[in-house]
Amino acid sequence: MQQLQMNMQEQLAQPAKTSHSGVTELVLTKHSPDQLMLLLPMIAHLSRKADRWITWIAPGPIERQLLESYGVDTQKLRIIHSQNEDSNARILWDALNNGTSHTVIGAVNKLNDQSISHLEKAAQNGNAKALLVRYR
Repeated sequence: MQQLQMNMQEQLAQPAKTSHSGVTELVLTKHSPDQLMLLLPMIAHLSRKADRWITWIAPGPIERQLLESYGVDTQKLRIIHSQNEDSNARILWDALNNGTSHTVIGAVNKLNDQSISHLEKAAQNGNAKALLVRYR
């Protein structure tokens, strides 16, 4: 019994292992003009701290000047344009799984729990984070 207590105390004394991967969901109002005002500061922060790409699967073009005005390091930002939400999940999975991105950001509204689990596994494989943007 004493040995078990000592082992438990040793485990508690060790620093917790933190994972560098995972999936976070952000829900935004679809027609809100503040969408970019919420996303761009996050992307700017990530781009300044990341050691790998920040990959953004964007619904359309975005001006470099706008990105830079929010402090985005555009040398660390990779933008993939996708007009088809159905392909976004596959692009997200590929970008997470290949390990070249620190964080992958993309809009996905039609994911079920199983699809999110697949993205979580891809994030673990690539030691990456996913930011899933959903619109309501």
